Amino acid sequence: MSTLTTFTTLDSRKRINLASIATRDSYQVTREESGRIILDPAVVMTEVEVAALQNTEMRDMVAKSRATGGRNPRRRS
Repeated sequence: MSTLTTFTTLDSRKRINLASIATRDSYQVTREESGRIILDPAVVMTEVEVAALQNTEMRDMVAKSRATGGRNPRRRS
């Protein structure tokens, strides 16, 4: 992973255009006491998706499905 450092200034409405350097569409923004602003790539999930990820049985079922290419190994064609 490479690091890019660039210099920019805010426009009259206190905005910065990140189009040339942003690699994602969504970010979590953290502002530290020092004034440093950190943008971390983020993904928004629904509560249902979070619940599914926390469900061990569901995660195991998804892992098995991926391992078999989505085919049910017990099912005969």
